[in-house]
Amino acid sequence: MKYISLWDQWDVRDRVRGYARPQRDLPFYCDPLKLFMLIWMVMLVSLSFHLTYVTYPSMGIPLLIFAVSAFSMFLGYFVAIAILRRFPKPQEAISYTINVVRVRRINLILCLICLLIIAFNWITLGPPPAFGDFSTYLTYGRLKQILFPVLITITVNAFLDTSKTQRFLYAAFGVSWLLIYITRGAVLVSLVQVFFIFSLRTSISKRKLYFVGLICLIFTAFVGSAIGNARTSMAVFMEVLQIRPQFLDWPMIYLWLISYISIPFSNLCWVLDKIPFHGPTPAFLYPLLPSFWVPVDPHIAIHNDPRMIDGASTYLISYVLDLSYFGIFFANFCLGIGCAWMKKCGGPRKMLVSAIFLAGLSFIFFSDPFASLSTIIQVSIQSFVQRKCFVWDKPQHIEEIHS
Repeated sequence: MKYISLWDQWDVRDRVRGYARPQRDLPFYCDPLKLFMLIWMVMLVSLSFHLTYVTYPSMGIPLLIFAVSAFSMFLGYFVAIAILRRFPKPQEAISYTINVVRVRRINLILCLICLLIIAFNWITLGPPPAFGDFSTYLTYGRLKQILFPVLITITVNAFLDTSKTQRFLYAAFGVSWLLIYITRGAVLVSLVQVFFIFSLRTSISKRKLYFVGLICLIFTAFVGSAIGNARTSMAVFMEVLQIRPQFLDWPMIYLWLISYISIPFSNLCWVLDKIPFHGPTPAFLYPLLPSFWVPVDPHIAIHNDPRMIDGASTYLISYVLDLSYFGIFFANFCLGIGCAWMKKCGGPRKMLVSAIFLAGLSFIFFSDPFASLSTIIQVSIQSFVQRKCFVWDKPQHIEEIHS
């Protein structure tokens, strides 16, 4: 008699059958090239508002940065696209089966890991910011490089479950603790990843999908603004970010959105224009290290420059500080290779990891979400989930699916 472990025991009720959307039927925001260009257009437009007193005043350097970024990204893309093979073809969809029991067990294990870290922080540092001091949201807690990506993963994978109860419990667990730690970025990343996975696997029409996307974008903006208002008063926001008087009567949701997109880009422009380049350093690799191993930032004085508002930065700032204009070329060339992987080998077939990549592209205006230990941890977990919980069938023509 063949032994079947508890891990492998599942029946038809524990399976989810579905079809990933074919490449040609994906919405435009699931195309990494179009998403990259869209985010850059939004960055340029937001900078043109000149929301703050120290926003970079001209558009020469911003357009130059965009031109170098676009050229190097497309160069990396076309170099990689010539090497990678396409699977599946654009007109083909992939049917799959999800082992829901395994997803639940993995989520349960991840919840236990999170609870251990949360308990450790509570015992050693006191209650988290939402239950204690709101102003400590940036400094509170240890092992956040593990805690936050695991909470994001729990939230995202909850929506793979067939049970509404299980889906709600796991999603509520992940989102609640992210909110208790008052981490706006991680909450937004969770929501965006859920939306991308939904877009890659849903069968609804593109028109309906775009409508859902608009609703989700508005909801995400309100969530981000609400969390920002909860941890930063309006007076402090206006003073720290040096908002111009003509914008003081604008709704806070607009100010949060424009400032969080334009200020990091403005800071990057000031660095390239006014900060002398002192030679290469490996500091752009520091986010890949555990926090207790990270050396002292060699650029800390630059981050404290009065023209650098709030220390915010785009995905390029570390590479620019370490490598100047070559850093822009290098970072975007690597990003182009990632886009080629997404188009050729990723996409719907690797929807969990693809959602991480697309969500990372969505937030390049504010940070470098790719070269970080937290992202590596989440990619590792989701790669494991894809291998253990998904069974893929041969590609089918979309006409065969609908017949």
